[in-house]
Amino acid sequence: MNWISGWDRKQTLLLPERLEDYVSEQNPVRVIDAFVESLDLAREGFRLPKDDPLGRGRPAYPPAALLKLYLYGYIHGIRSSRRLEAECRRNLEVLWLVQKLAPDFKTIADFRKDNRAAFKNLLREFTALCQGLELFGGELLAVDGIKLKASNHPGRNTSQRKLRRQLEALEQQIEGYLRTLDEADAAEADAASPTPKALPTVTELREKLAGLRQSQAACRQQLDSLVVTGQSQVSLTDPDSRAMSRGGASVVGYNVQVVVDAKHKLLVESAATNAVNDLGQLAPMTLAAQATLAQARADIAATGAASANPPATKVVADTGYYKSQDIKDCQDAGVEPYVARSHNSQSEHQGLYGKADFHYAAAADTYRCPAGATLKRRRTSDRGDKIEWEYGAPTICMRCDQKHLCTPGRYRTLTRWEHEERLERMDERLAREPAVLARRKALVEHPLGTIKTRILSGGFLVRGLEKVGAEVSLAHWAYNFKRVVNLVGVPALLAALS
Repeated sequence: MNWISGWDRKQTLLLPERLEDYVSEQNPVRVIDAFVESLDLAREGFRLPKDDPLGRGRPAYPPAALLKLYLYGYIHGIRSSRRLEAECRRNLEVLWLVQKLAPDFKTIADFRKDNRAAFKNLLREFTALCQGLELFGGELLAVDGIKLKASNHPGRNTSQRKLRRQLEALEQQIEGYLRTLDEADAAEADAASPTPKALPTVTELREKLAGLRQSQAACRQQLDSLVVTGQSQVSLTDPDSRAMSRGGASVVGYNVQVVVDAKHKLLVESAATNAVNDLGQLAPMTLAAQATLAQARADIAATGAASANPPATKVVADTGYYKSQDIKDCQDAGVEPYVARSHNSQSEHQGLYGKADFHYAAAADTYRCPAGATLKRRRTSDRGDKIEWEYGAPTICMRCDQKHLCTPGRYRTLTRWEHEERLERMDERLAREPAVLARRKALVEHPLGTIKTRILSGGFLVRGLEKVGAEVSLAHWAYNFKRVVNLVGVPALLAALS
């Protein structure tokens, strides 16, 4: 059989091939190289090694080379410092990118640890590059989150409830061993009644009791610490991680929040949090995304170019983000939120009239109930973070023939937030523009799915909220990089960086 022959592995080449020959002009690795070379790493917050004026010691590896290595690794789902070390010796693209430098895994890992705060600044520069290429629309943003596993075994996470149950179990075990110890002492005192073989000796029982009491003391110390700090749970391996629900199951991890721009599904903002749910994340993420886009436009303007993209005017999120103060904060910043109300009304769940069945008259500051009665404001409640007004008509309500359809109590009351008109304004927009809410999944599922299954597959490798935030920033950059390469191509990116 006539086969194509390969090279003889022992053949000596007098004119060896260049590394340049293995990296085509269309290879995205050239964009990574050009992007890092365009940065002022010191200005971006990266730690630069100091030179010894006497030339002592071995020179350090260039931070730019280590940054290129990490960017390449996250694009291809290679995050382990040991795997990156191996790539430096066998991957031709990496050999070209870092110019055949071969740092060990400890040097690679220390670079990510020492520069964890600087990776966020890296995103700002790449966002400005994308803004210059007019890849951000800035008109509609979508906010969503994903729960990713931390470097903390579920068994190493505990809560006040778990600790109390554990203390009860330990107390029962201790009581059982004490009873057994009394029986063993009595058996040893009675020489005529030898101790049964199945019964442990007094010495063995005392050793087990000492171990149980030691566990009990440690458990009490953990519980007291949680009570004093006001925390509901604690993780022993990664103290910043939290147990949270994911798809009906529990995972010990972090809640990664992202903001997606609707034009090309590029990420505008990302953050790692240990909040167990999404409540309260809408306004912080939206305002941070708005500031990021504004900064990108300012960076473009500083170069003499003009960016015509307007600031974000709409943001869409699912029901888990519905918080009245967040909605008001977004509106105050000039962003109109689109968030569906959560259906948690006890009256509606019981088949009774809901608040939507009562009509508010702003001029008179009253509610009109389904039976036609007028509910006036009766009292004001200051709940610390917000002020609510209570409306009712007890006398009319108690003798109403529709009372059984309205409330099981003596009379019906309604509460109204002092800025309730902001929420009603959003409800009116949702009724007029239902298609905006329907676009949410199409915008967020692709980025979050890519990050979960391709970039941060298996969860986080590092521990601590700040280090996890660095991994999120690198994943954010990797997703946007691959997306931009597919949108505009390598030549256009190299031209924009030149």
